[in-house]
Amino acid sequence: MNARPLVIVILSCNQTEITLECLRSLEECSYTDKQIILVDNGSDDDVEGVVRQRFADVIVLRNPENIGAAGGRNTGIEYAVKNADFRYILFMDNDIVVAPDFLSRLVDGLEACENPAVEIASPLLYQMGREDTIDSAGGVELNYFTGSSQRRGHGKENDGQYEKDELLHCVPTTAVLMHRRALERAGGYDVSFDPFGYEDIDMVLRANSEGVPFLFVPAAVGYHRGSKTGFSGYTAEYARVKGQNMRRFFKRYSTSFQWVCFNLLLPFLGIRTILRELRRGNVKVVANLAKGLLSGGK
Repeated sequence: MNARPLVIVILSCNQTEITLECLRSLEECSYTDKQIILVDNGSDDDVEGVVRQRFADVIVLRNPENIGAAGGRNTGIEYAVKNADFRYILFMDNDIVVAPDFLSRLVDGLEACENPAVEIASPLLYQMGREDTIDSAGGVELNYFTGSSQRRGHGKENDGQYEKDELLHCVPTTAVLMHRRALERAGGYDVSFDPFGYEDIDMVLRANSEGVPFLFVPAAVGYHRGSKTGFSGYTAEYARVKGQNMRRFFKRYSTSFQWVCFNLLLPFLGIRTILRELRRGNVKVVANLAKGLLSGGK
């Protein structure tokens, strides 16, 4: 095995142009010891054929139907474990464009970390089209009492506050680099979170050793579009799925006291979203959000 072979797993569904933009940026990365695996999760826009034609080195796997975010990513993991000789694996959304040194900065940062127990790292992501505005500076900060999962630094301007590598306890999402050992601890994504929502946070928490922080590498820069793969906006179904999986996730990871507090606060937690959608006349969205939250506690 080479010292630094890297596998990159990307999931796509009906977003050919967005996916091609992501692949072009990865192709231009200076990191040479990489293998990109694109999982076409039941697309009907021929992303599979277009990618095969334009990117001969990209391995394209196709699921005949959309089996969900967790199931789709597991397709890539299963192929990588059986067929690729890798030390690191990177999971990233297909709506991210990266800088040419993105991969090398991320891997270099993890290898240079003074704490040998740290095996998971995340980059600095900006909002695409607003290149001075941060999308995520290291991952998601979780509050188990309120069910909050806020991206660190989201919406802030970068005025130099994120310049050095940091060890954090917020959970990397959207773009996550991990050592193969970390992947083996998790085993893959939990398909009970399908079709979408919290499967990424859950997987990273299971991959990490208990109490060990995550590495944030701000020199590894990407730009995130923030599209909802498989959904078109904040639909009723999207609201139901997110509500259901949010409650399932926090039930799994909360202490008994935190879970009680979460349920007591639950009627108030979504009030801003509910008011926003009611003003838009989206009564079905509000109803489905309530259904999801209620079913997620089972």
